[in-house]
Amino acid sequence: MVVVISCSHFPDDERIYHKEIKTILEEGYFVKYFTFAESIIDINDKNIIHINYDKSEYSLKGYLKLVEDELMNDPPKVIHIHEPELFPLAIKLKKRFNTKIIYDVHEDYPSMIDTFSRLSNPLRNIKIRYWKLKERHFLKYVDEIFIASPGVANSGFVDQGFSPILLENYPLKKFIKKININSKKKNSLIYHGNIAPERGISELIKSISIVIKEVPDIFLSIYGGFRTRSYRKELFKLVSSLNLDSHIAFNRHIEHEDIWEHLRENLIGIIPFNDNPLTRVNTPTKLFEYMAAGCHIISSSLPPVTRYDARVNFSPPGDVSSLASLIVTTLNNIVEDDILYNQEKVQSIYNWEKNKNKIKETYFKIHK
Repeated sequence: MVVVISCSHFPDDERIYHKEIKTILEEGYFVKYFTFAESIIDINDKNIIHINYDKSEYSLKGYLKLVEDELMNDPPKVIHIHEPELFPLAIKLKKRFNTKIIYDVHEDYPSMIDTFSRLSNPLRNIKIRYWKLKERHFLKYVDEIFIASPGVANSGFVDQGFSPILLENYPLKKFIKKININSKKKNSLIYHGNIAPERGISELIKSISIVIKEVPDIFLSIYGGFRTRSYRKELFKLVSSLNLDSHIAFNRHIEHEDIWEHLRENLIGIIPFNDNPLTRVNTPTKLFEYMAAGCHIISSSLPPVTRYDARVNFSPPGDVSSLASLIVTTLNNIVEDDILYNQEKVQSIYNWEKNKNKIKETYFKIHK
């Protein structure tokens, strides 16, 4: 039995469920999947048992205890974890049952601490060093490491004898459809993903207040969950103060398979990230999704985007006036060849099917 555990992702997470778990299931493995989310999504099927504990009813500590009790009674051969909060549980299973551990690293956590911590620099650096020590201790028990981005280093996997397996969050080819520019909504933009300050959403909204002077019918659709309630309140207040209620719509997080329809109907997909330690490292999955869906792309000029062979219109991070000017220019000059070029790159290179064999080979090796 393979056990997959997450404590911070929705059950239908594109990487965990739609890509990795479905690839594992193709190989005939039985999967037990634990999640911790405010969700009613049910993905139980023939060879997968999905158990979700609702965040509104349980604490993280309570969730981890329930999962531990379950696995102590029915120990797995392999545990595939997705967050550092699961280190202690994984170590217990390794010590007691010699369970194989796959550590799936979505983020560069030192960069996250550097970006989000409110501590002063000396204390923040101490926190980063402590986190790295904690991870190095955990790595003594790990069998394989997956990383989601080339920039993810954490405590130095290679220095500790690992050869991390790069599994970038490329889209599934099934989502690639023939592009019809004429069917797209006029003067439309879309952002989807986490809604948080470091992602430049405030700057994006401010830019729209400039764009409407030249493009009066501009409309921005935002899909995703707010990182904090206070930021949600701040953004709604900002939209209202700029009189943008008829130009911007916030939409809740929707199931991954449902976002594609909305991506395809918008002219521009936007990545407005600010420049910070996290956005300098982590690759935004939405880049490849915009490419696959046939969106023209506007992005902050950051290394995780510029390193790919994609035709993107770049703006300096955090520069509201430059972003507004670029949005106007792009809307007035949609280049269909660029859109087709980007979609072909996903069809031929940046697709999940390129990653499947890496997962299958890892699971075959670990089950020997």
